Amino acid sequence: MAKGSVINNEFHTVKDPYTGKILTRLTAPEQVNHHPYFYYKMITNDNRFLIYASERNNQRNLYRMDLRDGSALQLTEGAGVHDFGCSLTSDDRYLIYCRDKQIIRLDMDTLTEEAFYESPDGWKPNANPGLSSDDKFLVLVEMNEGDVVPNKGDWSTFEPQWANEPHCRIVYVDMVRQTSHIVHEELNCWLGHPQLRPHDPATILFCHEGPGHRIDARLWLIQADGTNLRCAKPQTHDELITHEYWLADGSKFAFVYRHKDYELHESIRFMDPFTLEEEIWMDSSKYCHFISNYDNSKIVGDGQLREQHFIYLIDMQQRREERLCSHGTSWKSYGNTQDAHPHPAFAPDGSFIIFTSDMEGIPCIYKVDLE
Repeated sequence: MAKGSVINNEFHTVKDPYTGKILTRLTAPEQVNHHPYFYYKMITNDNRFLIYASERNNQRNLYRMDLRDGSALQLTEGAGVHDFGCSLTSDDRYLIYCRDKQIIRLDMDTLTEEAFYESPDGWKPNANPGLSSDDKFLVLVEMNEGDVVPNKGDWSTFEPQWANEPHCRIVYVDMVRQTSHIVHEELNCWLGHPQLRPHDPATILFCHEGPGHRIDARLWLIQADGTNLRCAKPQTHDELITHEYWLADGSKFAFVYRHKDYELHESIRFMDPFTLEEEIWMDSSKYCHFISNYDNSKIVGDGQLREQHFIYLIDMQQRREERLCSHGTSWKSYGNTQDAHPHPAFAPDGSFIIFTSDMEGIPCIYKVDLE
């Protein structure tokens, strides 16, 4: 299908057997469909449109779905589109997405494209760049191509990639001037998940990537000029820290912490990016991913354990977790390790949640209203 084509999705509702919540399935279980990675902006400010990826004719491309009637406009065409790493700008005018080694700005009205950054020869981009809240800057990680362990579409290469001690660097891109510079470089460490602090694009959160029981420490910060590199939280090999993200106001970043002795729980924590003061908020079920709404009054997470197959909703003021619905996913790969991960995310106003699941046999996108 061509860019600019329109497809129609038929919505289907089902009552969750565990909580009674009504789920709306937005895509049919006929081909792989999923939304972007959970901390990206994927829903327009008016709650009307959802950015998502769909695999058709053995290619994955990006679409914009009208959540009123299911019609979806095809935004990209051809091979090489990275289907998880895309984000709307704050005003919804553009979609920033990755194709092969390029980062592209797509005009949502005209569908015209501008490639404003391309990784140079010898370097492979991580394809999940971090966009500043003012849409002016972007940060990404690049890996020396000689250190890349070829991905097989499953988890079999995850630890070997870490063990290969790749040469990685953090690149900072000025999207207005279309200039870039190297912020930080590690000759023997896998770097990942770069994120710019909201309202302060000079502060970068990133991680040392790899198996939680093998890495030295997950959480790191640095300034865009390369100064003040700091480990946010030292850890032992008995501890797991993961899926960090910035709160929308930029005051702190959140992460989950678990010890190897924790059977059914972990703790949600927050940290100041400069004082590194840590706030232990509450215990929760074991989430694979979690994210706050716009004012951090609620958190949504996807249970990772077999007995915790739920989308969980946390009331932050009351520090209370409840089961919203079962996600029922298998966590299987359909060519990408993330395909059947729920990755729950809030609407801009917090009125509903989007998640992905293969509970009906193939990854589909689901919507759950909260109000």
